[in-house]
Amino acid sequence: MTQLQDDLDDLLALAARRPVVPSDALLERVLADALALQPEAAGFRPPAQPRKGLMARLATVFGGAPALAGLGTAAVFGLVLGYYSPATLDYLMGSSTYAAEFFPGGDFLTTEG
Repeated sequence: MTQLQDDLDDLLALAARRPVVPSDALLERVLADALALQPEAAGFRPPAQPRKGLMARLATVFGGAPALAGLGTAAVFGLVLGYYSPATLDYLMGSSTYAAEFFPGGDFLTTEG
């Protein structure tokens, strides 16, 4: 095995001393192949699409315009319902409605112990 290894080392040393220079014909063929594979230059690009506005992007996030309309309606209804308590509705309508008091004395919420 050592004789084979020595022969291989000698062959590799001989090959390292003589550099291989490619012929001009080979270089021309390689260059022709490389130029044939180059991509073509970019042509005219159409202008970029205009950016969407804030409301359009927000509608897209929430699932479109119908979902955003439903969300807005629920928000407005919640604000109106919170503002117009049953006592205010009694005053506006001129009648009395029955309003249940769940915590008639709210003091127990603020006391400790």
